[in-house]
Amino acid sequence: MKIIQTLLILLWRTWFFIINIFLIPLWAGASIPFLFKEKHYPIAYWFHQMWARSNLFLMGFWYVLEKEKEILDKNKQYVIISNHSSIMDIMLIYSLMRNHPLVFVGKEELAKLPFFGFVYKKSNILLDRKNLSSCMQVFKKIEKKVDSGKSVCIFPEGGVPNPYILLDHFKSGAFFIAIIKKIPIIPFTIADIKTKFPNYSIIKGGPGKIRIKQHHSIQTKNLSLKDKDNLKEKCFNLIKYQLEKFEREK
Repeated sequence: MKIIQTLLILLWRTWFFIINIFLIPLWAGASIPFLFKEKHYPIAYWFHQMWARSNLFLMGFWYVLEKEKEILDKNKQYVIISNHSSIMDIMLIYSLMRNHPLVFVGKEELAKLPFFGFVYKKSNILLDRKNLSSCMQVFKKIEKKVDSGKSVCIFPEGGVPNPYILLDHFKSGAFFIAIIKKIPIIPFTIADIKTKFPNYSIIKGGPGKIRIKQHHSIQTKNLSLKDKDNLKEKCFNLIKYQLEKFEREK
């Protein structure tokens, strides 16, 4: 019985790669003409959303969103942060932030992938964490994107942590940018996807419900850089508490 279950999971994970052979040229490819001018990016962003939502649907995922009573301003930019446990987190954030075209700050290695890498590089901001000069250039690129009207999504853990870590230590980049540019932070807590589509194993997981909490935005207009560590700790504790709550409610 366990062998059959493992084979079914392998087939399901293979299905992810099969559908993206078609979805990436379809949706990502369609976005390419709109990636060369900043004013056209909202159109490209719509195609990126379609790619993300198609992936979630075809993989059998649906999310249940719990959110604070707050209406986000369509004309405002935000710094979006979230815990990071799977590639599906990116697709979930795309799906959740429908009215706020955003760019991700992501790993430089993904730009090396054929075709997808080109779209990824043109759409987002690439970071080589081992290179200090790269990190400084990234801050300048983020400022430029924000000044052009875009929101930015940063996973402050800096990557997907080991499976036994509930929430890894936060890096400072997201909070530095939010304070410098006086942009509100929107924290998200994403549960379940760590076990349903894990990065650490291709023989585990399965379709199902994803629970998400959208926390109230955190204002930064009255903060200075000396408040950065307190802001980071506040966001870390907020997401950690919600993850623990989700664990108890399983």
